[in-house]
Amino acid sequence: MSGKKIVYFDHENEVLNPLPPFMSGDAGLVWLDESGTARSDSRVQISPNSLHALHGHGVVGELNGLDFMFSEVGHGTDAVVAPAAVEAATRIFYEADRMTYGATHDLHIRDHEGVEYRLVVDNREYQRTLSQLQFLASSAAQRGLSLRIRI
Repeated sequence: MSGKKIVYFDHENEVLNPLPPFMSGDAGLVWLDESGTARSDSRVQISPNSLHALHGHGVVGELNGLDFMFSEVGHGTDAVVAPAAVEAATRIFYEADRMTYGATHDLHIRDHEGVEYRLVVDNREYQRTLSQLQFLASSAAQRGLSLRIRI
């Protein structure tokens, strides 16, 4: 026995602004207003469960292969997918949905000061988030808009 303490994410007391190392995020559309200023909204709240599943299942890495106008995904800051790449983001979300359906995933989040932080993915909640991200990305692609995502 290693003596390392293991702490699992508490789904029953989940909040949208959890204590580190667990994180949450959001996503929305980006457009130019009448004055040419970029504006964004927040249409999808990404729970800690879904955010860490996106990291753990490699979705963040795939998204980072796309064309970004601003930053990259996965650093907890806003990243903006260029309009030409939004359709590809939609396909990535659909593939993630197929890849994870019906399976149990126990993800390592981080080790810190002798504590291992883990999360068992709630697939039902993750599937709902992926569905919302698919719809959001499809809407952006249809309108020729950018997609902002913070995970």
